[in-house]
Amino acid sequence: MFQRLRTGASRTHVICSKVFFQGWKCFWHSFVRCVYRSICAGMIACGFVLMTTLWLPCSAGDWPCFRGPNADGVSLEKDWLTQWPENGPPVLWRTEVGTGYSAVVVVDNRLFTMGNRENRDTVYCLDASSGEELWKHTYDCPTDANEFEGGPTSTPTVHDGKVYTLSRTGNLFCFDAATGNVKWAIDVPEMTSIRIPGWGFSSAPWVGNGRVVVNVGDAGVAVDANDGSLLWKSADKDSGYSSFVPSTVDGRLCLVFGSARSYVCVEAVSGMELWRQRWLTTFGCNAANAMVIDEHVLISSGYNRGSALLEFRDGNPNVVWKTKEFQNQLSTSVYRNGHVFGANGAVSQGAALACLRLEDGEVLWNAEDVNVGGLSAAGKHLLVISDDGRLQVVLPGLKGAKVVSSAKVLDEQCWTVPVLCNGRIYVRGAGGGLVCLDVRLKN
Repeated sequence: MFQRLRTGASRTHVICSKVFFQGWKCFWHSFVRCVYRSICAGMIACGFVLMTTLWLPCSAGDWPCFRGPNADGVSLEKDWLTQWPENGPPVLWRTEVGTGYSAVVVVDNRLFTMGNRENRDTVYCLDASSGEELWKHTYDCPTDANEFEGGPTSTPTVHDGKVYTLSRTGNLFCFDAATGNVKWAIDVPEMTSIRIPGWGFSSAPWVGNGRVVVNVGDAGVAVDANDGSLLWKSADKDSGYSSFVPSTVDGRLCLVFGSARSYVCVEAVSGMELWRQRWLTTFGCNAANAMVIDEHVLISSGYNRGSALLEFRDGNPNVVWKTKEFQNQLSTSVYRNGHVFGANGAVSQGAALACLRLEDGEVLWNAEDVNVGGLSAAGKHLLVISDDGRLQVVLPGLKGAKVVSSAKVLDEQCWTVPVLCNGRIYVRGAGGGLVCLDVRLKN
């Protein structure tokens, strides 16, 4: 008589639907919690539960990959400054990294991102606290502005002392994170004979089990993490623009992501397809990440496509509900306590912050005064960057959103997720501006 609400890396929530003997209520609840935790520990050891915490451990507070350590857009920071003075939090440093939409990742006080100048991409490694350049690597790649500013749209991934990056034309690099030395580099489309989609490749590389997986082709390509040799590939079809969300299903490590015409789940080790949900959008633009929430998967796209919640029977996806009232065109939403908060609508037209109830897909509110270019979450707050560079701390509720703090931090287009890491917020603009804000609490 139990329903598992949510399983995470740190705690498990359970509800008891009926307790028939009120006199034994306290004893019964204690007994159930003990038994359930024992069962869950065994299940987790056997890999029978869905989870997204599948990246190798790093220092506390680090942000090693796109959308953070759990690939869910949620920072683990607890003690940070949410109430700002009128002119915003102190600026620790500013720099320029070239045109692009690559987000930042931070590991061991090293920040990594990508940008483009005059048809040349650069991978940057900066000191995360000072902005000082530690190393960079530059190579030829077209800026290719095509209904947006252009430049790299993929985010680096840091794993086991190495940095992996993917360009829009499919140049996949492995760097030594400390020195910037190139361990290996390959041209994925050339190696696999797979086409480049209209806006180029956008996925952040996923790294695990000795593999690097990129969203290339109909259902991904995997290479050996040590030397870049091909392990498996999918059909020569347009890829989508989303990144990977890892989970385990029936003991198998798998990756969920968007192709041009579907959302797909593949086994990470072999590339074997486990399920596919057909999801057609204008221009084949499935850009927002899927969201793995307990035993469900939420998918969302723009261009009047909307959202859908999937459940699984006999390993196959079934649609619980669909709605056109909630559309994530580019930026992926965040999930908190039964509700999904995200950018609803086209970012170029001023996507509004909205709240969707996961259970039935009802949109509870649209905050038209909170424009969203990208967002993340920390504790009970949302961190929202507007299309024009205004950063806001927002407290969402069931009836609306309260702006707690607000500051103009960049004067350029901002569609990249803001990152809160080790008491600092990093905001990147499409024109190349990168700013670091100090939100550490003072003793």
